[in-house]
Amino acid sequence: MSERLLTARELGELLGFSPATIVDWAEAGKLPAFKIGGRLRFRESEVMEWLETKRPGAEEKLSTTPRAPGRSVVSPTSTTPRRGGEEDA
Repeated sequence: MSERLLTARELGELLGFSPATIVDWAEAGKLPAFKIGGRLRFRESEVMEWLETKRPGAEEKLSTTPRAPGRSVVSPTSTTPRRGGEEDA
């Protein structure tokens, strides 16, 4: 059985972001996606692997410890304000 493909709306609901944000990230190459018939689709397994790389210290952890099963959701961008009220892009 093949893995079900997610739409931007479904992935947005899963991750807690708007579909427009998901589309923007995919089109910018920041999020694993592909097009079928001109429409973006996402494999949940690829997105979950991508999310693991966004964890603080993920590079060291991925090389030394096995990944535990489960769904962890991490924001792919920092939301911590910088000096002057600017946010990381």
